Amino acid sequence: MADNGEPRIEPASAPASTPPAAAAPDSAPPITAGPTDELTAGPEVGRRRSSRRWLIIGTIAVLFLLIIGYVVGGAAAAGGEVGRADSTLKTAVGHNNTIAATFKTDPFKDVNFDSDNPDLGAAKAAVATFKQQVSTWQAAVTSDRSALQRVRPDLAGSFLTVPEQSTINDRRHRVDAALSALSTAQKAIDIDNKRVAFLEAFLDAMAGFIALGNAKDLAGVQAQLPTTGANLQKAAQLAQPPAIPPEISPMVKAMQQAVTHLQAMVTAVQANDEAGFNRATAALAADIKVMTSFDGDAVDKADKARFQPMLDSYNHDMKIAAGG
Repeated sequence: MADNGEPRIEPASAPASTPPAAAAPDSAPPITAGPTDELTAGPEVGRRRSSRRWLIIGTIAVLFLLIIGYVVGGAAAAGGEVGRADSTLKTAVGHNNTIAATFKTDPFKDVNFDSDNPDLGAAKAAVATFKQQVSTWQAAVTSDRSALQRVRPDLAGSFLTVPEQSTINDRRHRVDAALSALSTAQKAIDIDNKRVAFLEAFLDAMAGFIALGNAKDLAGVQAQLPTTGANLQKAAQLAQPPAIPPEISPMVKAMQQAVTHLQAMVTAVQANDEAGFNRATAALAADIKVMTSFDGDAVDKADKARFQPMLDSYNHDMKIAAGG
């Protein structure tokens, strides 16, 4: 009861244990990072960061190794190609003096076309020696050219040899120059082979003329004429420019006509044809005049004029091949 006599109304007391209000369905539970979370998450994050760092370092190291391997491998590959080219070039340049003689040797210098009594034995020996020299030159040119052609494809370069490409380009240029020089030398050798063939036939024909001059009677002359004529025919067929200087052709033609007029003289004598004999004799005298007026120096000059440009071209290319 209150002091004024009215009944006292006591406030209702809260229940001793009231259950907590349920959380709203849309609200997320709070996230807390206690000491236990820090201890467990920290090392894992560190390991991930460490792994990434080592992966980057490893990748860089691999790239460096690849670059080094590329450079070293390219240098090794280029070194092999350059080394083979250098060895082949050294051999080709070493044959230079031998092959250069192709352009300088004159087989005609030992053949005296102007002499009334030429030493055919010495002339044939000189031609035989020249023929052997030509064979030696041909062997050197063939061998060197084959070796250079084998190494030439190796100097095309590749992805691996890019760092050494300037060196490879230099060797390729030198190999190409050597091949050009040998091509020029081959042209000279081809001419020399034709000159040998002509000289052999021509000297046989000259031997026939000497035999005609030494014949004791008409029968001896008549017996010698067919062989001499055949040799002259062969020489005339081989006396073709540019292998044989055109200055030689008039002499060969005069010798052929001389054989024909000699045969006419023999026929006239056998037929007691004095007029025919006189005509043949006059024609023979004209043939002899042509033969005796032959200018051997003109042949030498023609040979030099023909071979000098080839010699200059050969020397130019071979100088490049030698690295000059």
